Amino acid sequence: MKQHTIIIYSSITALVVSAVFGLSVRARSADFNRTVTTALNASVNYDNDFIAMVDRLEKELATRASFGYEGGKDPMTGLVRHVVVPLREIVKPPAVDRKKAISDTSQPAVAPPAPIDSIRLTAIIYDAEAKIYTAVVMSGERSFSVNVGDRVTDRTIKSISDMAIVMETDSLMYRYDVSGKRSVVPRKK
Repeated sequence: MKQHTIIIYSSITALVVSAVFGLSVRARSADFNRTVTTALNASVNYDNDFIAMVDRLEKELATRASFGYEGGKDPMTGLVRHVVVPLREIVKPPAVDRKKAISDTSQPAVAPPAPIDSIRLTAIIYDAEAKIYTAVVMSGERSFSVNVGDRVTDRTIKSISDMAIVMETDSLMYRYDVSGKRSVVPRKK
């Protein structure tokens, strides 16, 4: 009888241990699933917020790239920014009366136009951390990001401020303003 009692107690102990082990595994599995579900819910909201933020940033940058942003206080950083006036808004070709030009043959010969300056100022960007200005200029169809001392074609960048950029060659000094004004003066030696 004693032997049967030991077997019965061993069986009951094995059943209790297996039940406790089974409940422990089930509780850990439920806790793991709950943690994963919470993390997924949090990351979905984070991902949606991040995507919304990127969309707003892309919209803002697209607006500025199309010169829709006219300058003033920047809504993103709170800093005052100036936007370069597009060249096509400044230079308007003079109106020509074709009938008069064709019928008037006694006009003197017109001198060839002065060479067109292929350099244009597109933007001036201020890096608040490094405290330096960077200018974006166009040379023909190419765009360059330049700092003081860089060269574009035959010109060296001498200074960049929040309103203008100054370039020079051996004989001339060029100044481009964010309002679209350009000036060329002989360089003082």
